Amino acid sequence: MLKTFKFLMIAFVCGLAFLCTRVAIYYFSQEQVIFPVPDIEVGSVEDTDFEPVSISTKDGETLFALHHASEDYESTILIFHGNAGAAINQRDRGRLFVNAGYGVLLVEYRGYPGSTGIPSELGFYEDAQAAYDYVVGQKQQPIGLYAHSLGTSVAIRLASKRDVFSVVLESPFDSILAVAQNRFPWLPVSPFLKYKFESYKSFGNVKSPALIIHGTEDQVIPIEHSNKLLEFAPPGVKFISIKGAGHNNLSDFGSENLALKFFNEKLPN
Repeated sequence: MLKTFKFLMIAFVCGLAFLCTRVAIYYFSQEQVIFPVPDIEVGSVEDTDFEPVSISTKDGETLFALHHASEDYESTILIFHGNAGAAINQRDRGRLFVNAGYGVLLVEYRGYPGSTGIPSELGFYEDAQAAYDYVVGQKQQPIGLYAHSLGTSVAIRLASKRDVFSVVLESPFDSILAVAQNRFPWLPVSPFLKYKFESYKSFGNVKSPALIIHGTEDQVIPIEHSNKLLEFAPPGVKFISIKGAGHNNLSDFGSENLALKFFNEKLPN
């Protein structure tokens, strides 16, 4: 009996030590997981469609962005990339909207290529508002938002606080906390997660038309997180699930054309 008790105690202590080690690793590495900033040199961008611009935030950061200014009577689409992306790599996506007669701003976040600062959840929200204010400061015009993955949480928060004519969300989620907890069900994630990106808390305050696009084979953010987000959606949100699509290949299944069609339909007359 005593030997059994000792064995169980040793097993318990070892298990607890293992769990504590995993929690510590998760806690101290979460910035690298949530904000895996790509190693890209912006340099001097030469592109006939986009001009590099600097955007100042209210808290003193300077953001890199690529801007195709709208013409008179045009609207502008703000594009927010995912956590492992970069604005400079969004030009092909942006060109689709430029060629369709929209202005485009490819938004970069603080701490990402070309921008100052350190990535953070609250900082990203500040960056989105600064990007929006930059565009309307150039010219009053309708603004649409197009976002992917982590960028969808940023776009939802912005749409809940600023006037936009429509929002397209690719591979969104209810919260990063929910995604992390589902991925690591054996870890007590909530007390240790610094950045929760709780999209569901803001989605109900979005007053503009919204479209959600999600792949059925998304292994990064499974489609059930979009379904959960829909429970908090404002009336009239459109949902398109794309059979066979994953997390980073939605454009191969026509998501960008779906977004363009949605923007054209919702554009104010």
